Amino acid sequence: MKVGVLLVGLKIPENVGFIARVMKNFGFEELYLCDCRVTKKSFMTASHAKDLLRNAKILKDFEEVLEYTNVLVGTTGVTAKAQERYIRRPVFSPEELRMFLEGKEGKIVVAFGREDYGLFDEELKLCHAIVTIPTNPEYPVMNVSHAAAIVLYELSKGKFEVERKIYATAKDIENLVENFERLMRAVWYPKHRIERTKIALRRILGRAVITKRELTVLHGIVTKTVTYVEKLKEELSRRE
Repeated sequence: MKVGVLLVGLKIPENVGFIARVMKNFGFEELYLCDCRVTKKSFMTASHAKDLLRNAKILKDFEEVLEYTNVLVGTTGVTAKAQERYIRRPVFSPEELRMFLEGKEGKIVVAFGREDYGLFDEELKLCHAIVTIPTNPEYPVMNVSHAAAIVLYELSKGKFEVERKIYATAKDIENLVENFERLMRAVWYPKHRIERTKIALRRILGRAVITKRELTVLHGIVTKTVTYVEKLKEELSRRE
């Protein structure tokens, strides 16, 4: 499902820019603005997302967004008393909203409201679903740009691949332990302690679940150290 963002009544220009930037971060491009204050500061805080601000659709009123979406989701930081009055169920957490939308076609627009009041009652009544971020009940209301970041991050899951780590095998770890043994023997480490130290290293490295890249770094340090020590020994031998 395609996702758009509607900002309603934002009075702080920087917030508009920050949300555009967050949208860019998480791969969302459709921005709708209704009664928002957009200034040079908005473009400054948008950074590399200035194009989203330039291409934003300006709405004359909240209801106009209904022409551009199949599902309208409102956001709120207050749900307890409000549910009884005007919030239509279901009320989703960001994660629940993502799970609900998985596999569905069409277009969703998520609406974020004013810095002080959020979305008004009549606006929430037009929404098909509500999303709220679980927070400390003593201070539930978040900054609108922070709330947008959390919701959009959750909705973006699966859009981008995180670099897959390739972990060292037990055999890789064993090779490193043998390399450490070379180092121990090169620096005259007590012979009676070598086997016990190898067991300790084997267990430490195994529990660390290190990657092949990290293992390569350790191999490099140990190998360089062994080479340096052996050269010093040769130099000392020649002097003698």
